[in-house]
Amino acid sequence: MKLLQAFLITSFLVLAACSNLSRSYGLTTLSHNKISENEFPIDSKLYYLSCNQNIRIAVVAGTVKIDNNYEGYDGYQEFVSVTTEELIADYEHHLLDLSKYFQKYAFNVVNRREVNRVLNEYESSNLAFVPEDLREKIGAETTATHILLMNFSRNYDDRSHAIDIIERQLINVATGSVEAADYLKVRNSISPL
Repeated sequence: MKLLQAFLITSFLVLAACSNLSRSYGLTTLSHNKISENEFPIDSKLYYLSCNQNIRIAVVAGTVKIDNNYEGYDGYQEFVSVTTEELIADYEHHLLDLSKYFQKYAFNVVNRREVNRVLNEYESSNLAFVPEDLREKIGAETTATHILLMNFSRNYDDRSHAIDIIERQLINVATGSVEAADYLKVRNSISPL
């Protein structure tokens, strides 16, 4: 019975926090209208983890790729940088909103400056996954218990539409295990580069 109550509470909390998310990544808007708690396994996992322990999350952007056909164009790298910053800011904001909904089971987001300091010292800036040495460094220098790694890609399917894919992984800093993962694919109207 208690498990059912916890599931229902989590479902309502996650739905309330996530039902009308809007994101903008470099000249576009993604609208997420989720109807099922299972479509946000990371948010659900955070609720259950927060019930039993103090959670601190470091948000890290992994690979950010905008259609390979544009890679050599002027402004491409700047567009990728802006998209990366927007992606990080948007997910940090989402996590803070989500934590407010969890109330007594709230978690914390690690200060962006602390995470950037560690990432700036690290050799690679384009991470498809979090290597063990970086994971350990983030844990030691930021007190993060978990890393939210996000990979983003955009491919244009015509001059006014693109397919955006966001992959998220919630990684335990102590063990390196992926505790939850999700995937979002959206076709949206955009302005090209």
